[in-house]
Amino acid sequence: MKKILPLLALLLLLTSCSNKWTVDRSNMPDGLRTQYEQSIQVSEAALDVNDNDIEALFQIAFAYEQLGDYRNAVDYYKKVLEQNPNEPVTLNNLAAIYEDMKDYAQAAEYIKQLYILQPDNVETIRDTVRILLEAGDLAHAQEALENFILLSQEAAKTNPNLTSLISDLHQDIVDYQSAHPDQQ
Repeated sequence: MKKILPLLALLLLLTSCSNKWTVDRSNMPDGLRTQYEQSIQVSEAALDVNDNDIEALFQIAFAYEQLGDYRNAVDYYKKVLEQNPNEPVTLNNLAAIYEDMKDYAQAAEYIKQLYILQPDNVETIRDTVRILLEAGDLAHAQEALENFILLSQEAAKTNPNLTSLISDLHQDIVDYQSAHPDQQ
């Protein structure tokens, strides 16, 4: 009995650690699951021909992400970044995975890289402010929004949606400051 308890504790620990990297997709339709699994097989075959095939690497990463296998998705997305460190969709997807896993510091690293590439992109600024605030990085969230405002001044004059977005993001920062007065 004494030998079984440590073994069970180790098994429980390993299971809980692996769950962080796995998202339950049991409700995914079988046809869609099969499609992603086939995409992985086809892309792996392409990698047999050219192990630097960035499109195949991305397709595998994306399929694993959709299947809920974050560990493999991250591994393949990182291989994409080895080929092209400035691939925006890959940076976005890595930030999203780490945010979903509540690893906000890691998500912030990827969203910062994406923000450098696309500082005037609406989706990028929305994600950047949100993730940086989740990571507790108030200063960089404020800086990113201020820079976005400067870059989009002309467009904001004629686009009420952009003005609304800026207002909403500013309010998110104000709300964060109210909830975390020690970070001001």
